[in-house]
Amino acid sequence: MSAKFDLTQLPNQPLWFEASQPRERLEKTEQADVVIIGAGYTGLWTAYYLLKSDPSLRVVLLEKHQVGFGASGRNGGWASAIFPISLDRVAQMYSHQAALNLQGAMNDTVDEIGRVLSLEGVEADYAKQGFLSLARSAPQLERVRATVEASTRFGLPDQWQALDGQQASARLGAQGALGGLYTEHCALIHPGKLVRGLAKLVEKMGAKIYERSAVTEHAPGVVKTAHGLVRAEFTVRATEAFTSQQPGYSRFVIPLYSLVLATEPLPRDLLAKLNLDHRLAFNDMRHLRV
Repeated sequence: MSAKFDLTQLPNQPLWFEASQPRERLEKTEQADVVIIGAGYTGLWTAYYLLKSDPSLRVVLLEKHQVGFGASGRNGGWASAIFPISLDRVAQMYSHQAALNLQGAMNDTVDEIGRVLSLEGVEADYAKQGFLSLARSAPQLERVRATVEASTRFGLPDQWQALDGQQASARLGAQGALGGLYTEHCALIHPGKLVRGLAKLVEKMGAKIYERSAVTEHAPGVVKTAHGLVRAEFTVRATEAFTSQQPGYSRFVIPLYSLVLATEPLPRDLLAKLNLDHRLAFNDMRHLRV
């Protein structure tokens, strides 16, 4: 099975999916100031801040499937400031200050999501209670210490906090916890509610979203679909992993995916017994490999 098929024909309906009336397909020539390709988080947040800064802008979003079809509508629900590579590596690539600025911006973004949702009245089950990674073996506990020490040396002594076994066990009902690694810079959200809420918000602000409108070609000033086109001074490509399927961009990114499983809803008494009656994001520090 090709990677292209995997991305365009995702085999299951995400947990967060909610059926809604499809938006119209682009079947005409549209004039805009900004055309955004993709109606996931990247495209919708871009539309939001553009219209917030200038409500008179004509903003059009083109979506191949439906709002939130990709990762924005099928993810684990974490809004975190955790970066997949170390800040030391970012500093090597750019500079120490750039790495500090990056971490600061990611920390601020977690709060900004909550601020905007509250300001605009979008309900997405946002709860910022942080993230805890449990250490359940000596090597994992050593990684806790190393992470905190490395962050402190880098100039971010408050980014991570080491917990002892008693502190970690008080927050989660897991057995055998020797300690844990905690950061406040993480919130939980309902991904489906967030992406659908953002879509309705930007439409209310004046944006136009066309679904089932796959982009076949784009060049400065014009973006084409099979049935219409948008003329705009500015184009934003907000296709993320799907960028590899755009003509001429097949080698720009390598699309990867992960699998997320969900239990059936757990009874409140069981949640309380397991010390899971909270909105704290958590995992443990084992290495995960496929």
